[in-house]
Amino acid sequence: MKQILFIATAILLFSCNDPSDQKDAEVKFDIDPVKKHIYEKNKTYSNRFTTNDSLYYVENYCADAQVMSPAVPTVKGREAIRKFFYSDGQNNEAKIELPDGNIYGDADLIIEEGTYNFPDGKGGSADKGKFIALWKQEDGKWKLFREIWNTDLSPQK
Repeated sequence: MKQILFIATAILLFSCNDPSDQKDAEVKFDIDPVKKHIYEKNKTYSNRFTTNDSLYYVENYCADAQVMSPAVPTVKGREAIRKFFYSDGQNNEAKIELPDGNIYGDADLIIEEGTYNFPDGKGGSADKGKFIALWKQEDGKWKLFREIWNTDLSPQK
């Protein structure tokens, strides 16, 4: 009788084990390659001020991307974002420093928290502050989905 009870218990336990749970456990998201990708993209962040090449924005921004800059309405879509950053060449000398920040998330959405600095060429900053960027995959590539930032500098009077 003990043997039958043992076999029945074993069958019951194994039948409750969902094989999809094992597959989920086996497929783990590795964020390290995404972090590397974002750090590399940040090294060329200044390019968005110096290029009027719409391909740059196709390669780096999602089609439904939005930029939420201080003191202006939300900028929506690649073409509007290109115009915003390039500003008809008015920003073509802008340089930005982006130290590696905190990056976390999952296979659906990556959150980047960081700081920025626009050096003024005189040892100071034209602007510096913090930002949050959301990244998601589009066409198999990680691209910017949302950007928002704010300055640490006091408003000018």
